[in-house]
Amino acid sequence: MPFPRPEFVPFRAADFAVSLSNWFRSSQRDLPWRREENFSDPYRVLVSEIMLQQTTVAAVTPFFKRFIARFPTVESLAKAPEEDVLAHWAGLGYYSRARNLHGAAKSVIEEHGGQFPRDFNEILALPGVGRYTAGAVASIALKQRKPIVDANVARVLSRVLAVEGDLKTAKNQSKLWEGATQIVEVEAVSPREINPAMMELGALVCTPKNPQCELCPVEKWCGARAQNRQNELPFVASKAAPTPLFDVCAFAQNADGEVLLRKRPEDQKIWWRGMWELPRTTRIEGETAAQALTRLGGELGFAIEGGEEVACLKHGVTRYAITLSCLEASVSTQIAGEMVKWCSFEAARALPMPAAMKTLLKTLEKRPARQLRLL
Repeated sequence: MPFPRPEFVPFRAADFAVSLSNWFRSSQRDLPWRREENFSDPYRVLVSEIMLQQTTVAAVTPFFKRFIARFPTVESLAKAPEEDVLAHWAGLGYYSRARNLHGAAKSVIEEHGGQFPRDFNEILALPGVGRYTAGAVASIALKQRKPIVDANVARVLSRVLAVEGDLKTAKNQSKLWEGATQIVEVEAVSPREINPAMMELGALVCTPKNPQCELCPVEKWCGARAQNRQNELPFVASKAAPTPLFDVCAFAQNADGEVLLRKRPEDQKIWWRGMWELPRTTRIEGETAAQALTRLGGELGFAIEGGEEVACLKHGVTRYAITLSCLEASVSTQIAGEMVKWCSFEAARALPMPAAMKTLLKTLEKRPARQLRLL
């Protein structure tokens, strides 16, 4: 039996904010970045918000705990080498976020004397910080009445305000930010509470599909619900099918059982730049996996001879669906330079490495030990 729909009430920011804030106090999840020692520290709020970009709460939680344990202050992060920062980020993906966070920490030390800026525009000027992230830091850590609009908030407000069409247009973005501004400026609620409350409502109740309207504390103000269009709004454009890529990597070991690893170049245009991996390349059309490794060897300056496939896994990066084939390989005995090295499985676990490559190495480590031939 369907739940009765309450009588629709035109949106009024003050009433909406108070009802939502009351709901949040009793319904919010116990998340590590919401604890007093973390949400009162603008640096730690920044870490959590950067991590949560394009990543789920469940995925971020263990990474946030480990990251803060290793880098408890903005100064400790600023002083850390980039490779250490990437190693503690490895597995979260979108590694430019880690570099931007590292850069932001350095900026706080170098440009603000080690004191996290309180001025909104100075927060906004930090590397990798946009309007939403700056608003989150300012409102949650510093209790400033600054609005935020992330994916969850955009969905909530688009339904409440019955926003038509693509939310990414300038006109609709203006509507969403104006609505968020009206709500956060309500004097009866704390900005530290109301902004997370809107995010929480979108995560738990006002979900992308089949929202639980009967549990919503602000249902009576929802224009989409009044029109029975909660499953139609917001408008979501269909996504193009991912582009397939076929990659291959070389699994070579020396007499000590160490694995050959290669550091990806520090090139802004490539994925996983500066991270370690089994020597890897994307196959060119018409090229076999073995031929691709031979070509890669020429690019790296030593011979690679691919053999039997020992593992294969699939993963995605942005709009690409990648099939990664791993071949046993023989390599030149003369390998030198900072970009390639022999490394034990144990030592490899501490290196900054893409999640798919870590998964592959775990699989390879379980295989019976076997020294592969050196050319």
